[in-house]
Amino acid sequence: MNLNRNPMIEELRELIRNCDDSSGHHVLWVKQDGEVELSKIPANQTPNGFEKAPPDLKVRFETFQAGNEYVGPDAAADDEWVSELFESLGKNWQQAKGKSEVVCADSF
Repeated sequence: MNLNRNPMIEELRELIRNCDDSSGHHVLWVKQDGEVELSKIPANQTPNGFEKAPPDLKVRFETFQAGNEYVGPDAAADDEWVSELFESLGKNWQQAKGKSEVVCADSF
């Protein structure tokens, strides 16, 4: 899903659905070109360390802690959760465009 190319809520739902909540913590983030990623934090990395890893990181959301059903099929089926994230992605992307620093979205 790319925030610069008419994103659809179903694209976000699919990103969420494809993750395994029990496999570890995840981070929803946006690349400088507007591409949205949902990545599992490697076991050898802290959530704060993740911010330094991707060189093209532009927007980073609060870490989705494992076991809280922020990702996975159940999370993807939660219309309210997916809608909140989708709206927050759009809002934070508009704030981040044109800025040099990483925007940390600490609320959804």
